[in-house]
Amino acid sequence: MTKTIVGYANRLSVRSGDEIAFHASTYGSGATDVSLVRLTGCDDPDDGGIFEETEIAAEWAGRVEIPHQPIFAGSYAAADGVRAIAGDGGIHFAVFVWQNEWVNSRQCLMSLGRNKGGARLELYLENNVPQVVCGDTAVTSRPISPRRWTLLLIDVDASGQVSIRQAPAPEHGLEMLHTHAPLGDVWNDFHSAPGGDESASPLECWFGAANRDGRPAHAFDGKLEQPAFFDRVLRDSEAGLYWNTAPGEHAGLPCNHLWDFASHISGQVAEDRGGASRHCRIVNLPTRAVCGRKWDGTVHDWTVDSSHYGAMHFHSNAIADAEWKPFARWTVPADLPSGLYAAKLVQSESDDYVPFYILPQLDAAKPAIAFLAPTASYLAYANFCIQPQFAALYPQMREDTEGDALLRAHPEFGGGLYDMHPDGSGVHYSSLHRPIVNFRPKASNWAFTADGDIIAWLEQTGETYDTITDDALHREGIDLLDGYQVIVTGTHPEYWSTTMMEALEAWLARGGRLMYMGGNGFYWRIAFDPNGTDCIEVRRAEDGTRAWLSEPGEYYHSFSGELGGLWRRLGRTPQSLVGVGFSAQGFGGSTHYRLTEAAADPRAAFILEGVESEVIGDFGAHGDGAAGEEIDRADFALGTPAHAIVIASSEKHNALMLRAKEELLQTMPPGIEDPEVRADMVFFETASGGAVWSTGSIAWAGSLAHNDYGNNVARISTNVLRRFADEEPFRLP
Repeated sequence: MTKTIVGYANRLSVRSGDEIAFHASTYGSGATDVSLVRLTGCDDPDDGGIFEETEIAAEWAGRVEIPHQPIFAGSYAAADGVRAIAGDGGIHFAVFVWQNEWVNSRQCLMSLGRNKGGARLELYLENNVPQVVCGDTAVTSRPISPRRWTLLLIDVDASGQVSIRQAPAPEHGLEMLHTHAPLGDVWNDFHSAPGGDESASPLECWFGAANRDGRPAHAFDGKLEQPAFFDRVLRDSEAGLYWNTAPGEHAGLPCNHLWDFASHISGQVAEDRGGASRHCRIVNLPTRAVCGRKWDGTVHDWTVDSSHYGAMHFHSNAIADAEWKPFARWTVPADLPSGLYAAKLVQSESDDYVPFYILPQLDAAKPAIAFLAPTASYLAYANFCIQPQFAALYPQMREDTEGDALLRAHPEFGGGLYDMHPDGSGVHYSSLHRPIVNFRPKASNWAFTADGDIIAWLEQTGETYDTITDDALHREGIDLLDGYQVIVTGTHPEYWSTTMMEALEAWLARGGRLMYMGGNGFYWRIAFDPNGTDCIEVRRAEDGTRAWLSEPGEYYHSFSGELGGLWRRLGRTPQSLVGVGFSAQGFGGSTHYRLTEAAADPRAAFILEGVESEVIGDFGAHGDGAAGEEIDRADFALGTPAHAIVIASSEKHNALMLRAKEELLQTMPPGIEDPEVRADMVFFETASGGAVWSTGSIAWAGSLAHNDYGNNVARISTNVLRRFADEEPFRLP
């Protein structure tokens, strides 16, 4: 079925009194039935999953006409009121350019024109060849080399004669191409200004994309650094001097404008260090804190010396905000309990859900239990599609979904942190403000939908609980957790900011009880956008099981200035926090656990009460087992507390369950049975009366509902939940 309606919300989580906006676009009829629902199960019922929705009254519900709204992807930097025309009537422009790989499309480096439209003067790369374009006339130069900084100097005199100079480094000299072909009548139209005073007529300038009525087109894949407009032609010797200046410096050269892309790296502007001070606004998340022409390997932290980080990396498919007009704005009433909600959109046989979380009221009494929804992981996996290398290993993952088809039809929705841009560079940022086709119920049983299995289990236990979220934890810190006795995680709480991590550590130190009901958790450090957009950033530094590599020198987050990478490599291992850490991944089927001898320890008796079999979880939604997909094991050398009990361990994984690469000092020989590839169920007490219980498996939640919850996975989980909710303190052995 072809999807004809898709939407998104502008918030991941809200409280009563907050406003949330719902945005949508249609690809068929505009008539749409919209409603508010509460979700207590997110699996696809056609595959036997648990799906529960309850309609909630809302004043905006009903039949709504929703228009088609396009998305214009592509990152760029824009400045208005630019005085680009020099005193001699010409235009003299310079910029440093770097491309990772050649992209076989026409891409715009600079677009200059009047604020009210009309003719434009533009600089393109096409098949790595620079072109100066005005109207139908193009003046071309020599090719530039990939992965090498090149200075381009563009001079157009008052009559439209063009000179293009370029140099890969000043010691190699400047190559000059002169053309005597004028740019023609279009240049005259562009050059003419109201009142005949070209020097006084401001223009608008975009870097990284062509400006088409305020929308990006022909967007660039590559880095730009220190674009500038000069008041006259620079001599070759002055061009060499310009190369050697630090970002933002002009060495006394006659700059009308000089944009310093090393300025305000965590913000949304770049300063103009020239005389006119027309600062750039940054649109659609070009990657910041990336190495510029000055980077020489002596600096790795941009906060120490930003002169090495004077570039922006622009991307033709980057998207920060779809900018769709909302079909509804809603102030959350006080009478709705916390939980998972969605705006439901229905057109004939096509539907879509726009999920969001309602947090408990700030002044409300807190129950003992809270479910912590891993919204950072949802953003990280946004619009994830199966990569060819995974499909080759796991043929069953090749199944085409409705979401896959939608993403192929609409690549402008953008990717998540597992995708790469067209030039082969990794996607560092993921934004909420666009359609995310797998942040939906009934999608593949992974992350968001799999967490619905935990919500459904919590509902059937009859225990009272609140729902809180990663993004709220980052905003509010430990204040969000204080007052709860038990925190239940989702299936894949993989991405954690420093604020989140410190809040959880402090809460555990105060006696909290944590139920870690997943795998591959507490793995990557992330940063949230300090400008309050809920956008997250990752830097995949040095190690870890990952889809792409950060460039050397680009391991520090632009949003926070913190070193990125694995929490394990940053000295805060998951094992020291929850007793287990990432061990292996494999998607060729799941298996079961078997109780260990340590399970007979009286300290674990409450966990196994009513459990009669030593085999745990040999059933479920993930290939017939509760241990699978991504699994964690105990490791006392990496920080698992010495008194922790390994209650059960998985066994009989197939050959496609592969050890995590950060675990290996050398390549594991093929065909060997690796004893370290296992999921461990672990329990331990803390000094402050709290405790931690970890399942060590993403697949655990998929086994909860088996036999209408009449199974040992659900029994163990419920035993732990109720004992953890009991106020009686735990004691260290």
